[in-house]
Amino acid sequence: MTPPPKYWRREATPSGGERLVYAVRGGSAFVVLLALALALIAAGVWGARWLGWGADLTAAGWIFFILVPGGAVLAGVYVLDVLFWRQTQYTLDEGMIDAQVRSVFMRRRTQIARAMITGVEQAYTPPKSDAARGDPGTWAVLVNYRPLEGGTGSLAMDGLRSEEESRWLGPLLATWARVPLARGFGASAADEADPAELPPENIRK
Repeated sequence: MTPPPKYWRREATPSGGERLVYAVRGGSAFVVLLALALALIAAGVWGARWLGWGADLTAAGWIFFILVPGGAVLAGVYVLDVLFWRQTQYTLDEGMIDAQVRSVFMRRRTQIARAMITGVEQAYTPPKSDAARGDPGTWAVLVNYRPLEGGTGSLAMDGLRSEEESRWLGPLLATWARVPLARGFGASAADEADPAELPPENIRK
């Protein structure tokens, strides 16, 4: 069994299914991100004090107060949320995938019956022309399905959007759902790409 990539873990459910959990905890970047979060919050508080906590501000001053010090504090709280609270769970039971996102800022839940799933895609987005040298681009894993109300739907899996993650998640989900697995470019890989056009180091026969 291939071990999960960074920040992922697998758990068995009481019903005999499997739960995939993605949560950023620890790792080499933890201290850097924690320092960034605290610095943003401290800068926001300092800015609010410098502005007198909003006393005697004009309308333009209040807009600046909300956007700058308030925005810095909010950004810091968001980073802390990612580090300590945000968690995404995908429960794969016999007949359904149950996706739940829990964080300080939101709670979201999506349930898709396995019979409604039409395919799983590994969609590759090449780096932009102004990207840093050595940028490998990003990979997204998409679960495509037919909603009850008609049309088509797509569930984008959470994560680091790395090639390693895509290679782990894509086959796992396609095997569970018993649907085809496609690889291609962009937001939709409905037309499977020529393997020669994808990053050569990422192609394994």
